[in-house]
Amino acid sequence: MNTKLLFAGLALSASWAGAASAQDCMLRVTTWGGSYQATYESVAEAFEKANNCRIEWVVGSSPDHLIKARLGQVDVVTNTLLNSIAGEKEGLWAPLDPQKIPNMANLYDNAVYSDHTIFANVGDYVLAYNTEQISEPPTSWDALWNPDYRSAAVIYGIDHIPTLSLTVMEAEQNGGGIDNIEPGLDRMAELFKSGNLIGALDVESQMVSLFETGDAWIGMLATGRMRDLLSKGAENIAFVRPEEGTFPLISTINIHKDATDPDMAAKFVDYVLSPEVQVAFATRNLYAPTVKNAEVPEDTPYRDLLVMGDAFERLYLPDQEKITANKADWQQQLNQKIGR
Repeated sequence: MNTKLLFAGLALSASWAGAASAQDCMLRVTTWGGSYQATYESVAEAFEKANNCRIEWVVGSSPDHLIKARLGQVDVVTNTLLNSIAGEKEGLWAPLDPQKIPNMANLYDNAVYSDHTIFANVGDYVLAYNTEQISEPPTSWDALWNPDYRSAAVIYGIDHIPTLSLTVMEAEQNGGGIDNIEPGLDRMAELFKSGNLIGALDVESQMVSLFETGDAWIGMLATGRMRDLLSKGAENIAFVRPEEGTFPLISTINIHKDATDPDMAAKFVDYVLSPEVQVAFATRNLYAPTVKNAEVPEDTPYRDLLVMGDAFERLYLPDQEKITANKADWQQQLNQKIGR
């Protein structure tokens, strides 16, 4: 027997076995398509090389991600907060171990929803206003009720999270709260009856158009839509983050309880919380970092639209489960109060 050929064959077999083993490492991560997936893919290559593990993107809508999790077809789940809450109630997620995810130490306190769910990145709803009609920047959401803005204000429909959150906020400021919503509904009824509202709209593009035409002087807008206005050259539209705080748009991240490689999944979550990945989403997607040590370059276009620092800590997030459970009833009560 040719022992050199035997050893060469064994070495080659070991090499193939090692390569196959490396290729066997695969992490299934949910994402939405479009620009979010594009940013994820742009940063994933470095993770794959560093950990010798391939990312398989599970692309779909937020409800799809939850369904895939129920079927055990994912390892790391990027989703909306409401779907993460639903998955947590169903026992789908593993606890997030700060020892295995050291970048969790850099999270804003309010970016940790629970032991199982944290925020990956965040946008928010700001108060936009027409500087040609409103010379002094408003400081409070109460500006929507200002009698000077008759037929000039716009908000989202009553079943949308920012308007529901505003309703809870108004309840709290007027002797009630999420479990005693009547004062908030009374306050919203005042707004509807005041004549200030052009509308409570479901389509954001309509809201943007009203600001463009000058019909809307003041109203809620997501930061992404605010960027659309500014990018179109709307120099007469500015925004503020009121002193009571703004209403967040949240992307969450979870690890499935039956992840094929829990340690690798934890490494990926840690990577998502790294400054380089957080900054990538900030500069490419205008999604604000949820860690305090991510330094977004000063020359980032529309950087001031990112909710950071004190503004992040003032994000107003009432109990999402209670809002979801009660919104239909609240809408019915409001309709009765305004005579619909």
